[in-house]
Amino acid sequence: MGILFFIIAGIVVGAVLKEVSELSKISELALDADGDGEVTLDELADGLDVESMIVDLDGDGVIDEYEIGEALRVVASRQGSAVSSELSMTDKDRAGECLVLRERMIEQRGLPESFQIEDYFAEIFGQELKKKVELSPVTWIPLIPLIAIANSVDLTRDVVSASSSNAFDSCGFFYATPWVLYSAVALQVISVTWSTYNFWKMASIKKMLLPTLVKGSLPGKAMLLPPMYEDEGLRAKFDSSPSFFAGIERFFSDGGAAAHPPRNKHEELFGAVGSQFKEVFGDSIQFHTWMSVALITYSTTQIILRDASALYSGASSGDVDAIVPELVVWGLFTASNVFQLSLASTTFLNYCFVIGVEEYTKDNLIDKLVFEAECMIPEPADLSNDAQVAEGGETLAAAEDAKEEKEVVETN
Repeated sequence: MGILFFIIAGIVVGAVLKEVSELSKISELALDADGDGEVTLDELADGLDVESMIVDLDGDGVIDEYEIGEALRVVASRQGSAVSSELSMTDKDRAGECLVLRERMIEQRGLPESFQIEDYFAEIFGQELKKKVELSPVTWIPLIPLIAIANSVDLTRDVVSASSSNAFDSCGFFYATPWVLYSAVALQVISVTWSTYNFWKMASIKKMLLPTLVKGSLPGKAMLLPPMYEDEGLRAKFDSSPSFFAGIERFFSDGGAAAHPPRNKHEELFGAVGSQFKEVFGDSIQFHTWMSVALITYSTTQIILRDASALYSGASSGDVDAIVPELVVWGLFTASNVFQLSLASTTFLNYCFVIGVEEYTKDNLIDKLVFEAECMIPEPADLSNDAQVAEGGETLAAAEDAKEEKEVVETN
């Protein structure tokens, strides 16, 4: 069980690292179409296939706050749900989001065009991932009640463990015992709801924090709109803490926004949890991930493999009529938990996004990356053979001239 636990945990970490590695496509997308050494908003808009819309409503050539607000509301009305957008998002789309954010950071902070935002997010992902994969005692907590359930079923039939010689005597009784089945169903409902809520919360807030790139009605008129959270009307309508979940958020954040009020517009997006959002949702993502790993480990080692072996060997022990339903039900539970783990990597990446942009942009990290980029020494250009020969001839001629001048001086 322990070996399988670590294998599954390693797969989860690998999935996160794979998504992080896809950030390398960001630089590939930032193509300088005209080769002038600078990626313009128009080039970026063409590369990302963004939609066109009229922002300058009165045609006076000046974009005021009212027109920006109206444009943001139009964009918000055209966008689908955050969950569906995330589920259908390709690697190119995700890299495009980062590129648009890069343009805003360059615009807001006066960064050089050489700024590589993939390095910025890679640093944040690395720091946060190190915290999330720490194998502390909390990692094993979900396994304790699950093993207790398995032991209660086994011990009533004088079975020591799933590897005992008489382990098949318990087959079917996990399904046939009502309190075991119902508790497993309840745990799955909680797990699915928890996973979906984490996924939806991070995706919804990310959408509010992203700037919007649009094309104008005329060529060469692409422009970058501010994030939707800067519009008072859109921010007032945004609710990331539905009534049922608001109470849970307040409980786990020690009073929530009432005790820890948001300190800026960015923190207001997190609703009832207030300024405790980073700690609360960081722990939420971490604990749910380990719980999913524990559920997969438990279902696989304690029930699925045992039932499959009993069917394969034709064993007649246990509740024979319940073995197949038991295998199917816990197989579905395992598939559900695998799906939840597949969401966990994206949830984690979006979590890193919402704690690393706008009001939470890490200026020290940006300064470090810009400094390192400026300190890079370019490699010398390779000389062709002809150039090397020419350079060698010029050097030899200069040496002969110097020798002749020396001889003339000595003769005089």
